[in-house]
Amino acid sequence: MSSRTARTLAFAVTLLHLARLALSTCPAACHCPQEAPKCAPGVGLVRDGCGCCKVCAKQLNEDCSKMQPCDHTKGLECNFGASSTALKGICRAQSEGRPCEYNSRIYQNGESFQPNCKHQCTCIDGAVGCIPLCPQELSLPNLGCPNPRLVKVTGQCCEEWVCDEDGAKDPMDDRDGLLGKGLAFDASEVELTRNNELIAVGKGGSLKRLPVFGTEPRILYNPSLHGQKCIVQTTSWSQCSKTCGTGISTRVTNDNLECRLVKETRICEVRPCGQPMYSSLKKGKKCSKTKKSPEPVTFTYAGCSSVKKYRPKYCGSCVDGRCCTPQQTRTVKMRFRCEDGETFSKNVMMIQSCKCNYNCPHANEAAFPFYRLFNDIHKFRD
Repeated sequence: MSSRTARTLAFAVTLLHLARLALSTCPAACHCPQEAPKCAPGVGLVRDGCGCCKVCAKQLNEDCSKMQPCDHTKGLECNFGASSTALKGICRAQSEGRPCEYNSRIYQNGESFQPNCKHQCTCIDGAVGCIPLCPQELSLPNLGCPNPRLVKVTGQCCEEWVCDEDGAKDPMDDRDGLLGKGLAFDASEVELTRNNELIAVGKGGSLKRLPVFGTEPRILYNPSLHGQKCIVQTTSWSQCSKTCGTGISTRVTNDNLECRLVKETRICEVRPCGQPMYSSLKKGKKCSKTKKSPEPVTFTYAGCSSVKKYRPKYCGSCVDGRCCTPQQTRTVKMRFRCEDGETFSKNVMMIQSCKCNYNCPHANEAAFPFYRLFNDIHKFRD
């Protein structure tokens, strides 16, 4: 090899090293787009490795780097293999989480899949969580849409709302009709509503019955409604989706400027999983109602932790076949911080008192520590 060729090769290697060094360091000042990028369904926003800009999180088996991190909320990390100087890697699960089974197929921990055209799902340590791809089917049409109904569109999966312009009538009559129809309901509809699957529209465009409204209706006047009145109604919070551990509670309200029915969620925990159930019962007692955490605890959600510590109350257990459920609760806006420094707020249920009764919404904790959601695709594995 001639000296000239050797110098050229050395120069190229130096340039490559400098390029790697430049790509691996963070800028002195952050320069981010004004609008956050739009991610695919089921893909969240995370900050890049420099903590500057929000980017779409990379998913399982996708290429990743310092500036294109993996989705930590799904337990993924960027695996660079044995190389200590590699700039790109592949998103892998941080730990060997449990796989999921759905429709006789096995999905690995952290794997995303689409079981049908209306849902995007992800396997997270043995449980399958899904988001709807047709959110318009879960909400009511805009106020002033006469005789609304959902119709199938050729070549599309999601149904769309159409308004019948013939025979115009008072828009509030439409909303009252939607809220008033379908008072007859079966157990499956109650289960779907309680378990965070709001099936809002029935045959003929009528709204299936929601849980009992928890507050007195009031009238909201908004100039954007062109002088039309809005009767504000809010349902009671549904029962927690899990009997132990972190679950979700929901309610439906139209208390907003558009007078549009929306579903609100809050994090809930009736009791920690694995706590001793009957050891604290006094002699002759059959139930232990409300218990307060002996020391401050940190709440966790999607891999992130609450900024502050709390001493929440939990519901106890019964030995006579009754179930212990929350009686009075309040909702607290709680701040969470993730490992990458990102913060967000979530509504969290705080128990004030519990009661023991035979009207159990699901199996008693003593017999079934996990609650299998009706008609849901969650799959829990021991």
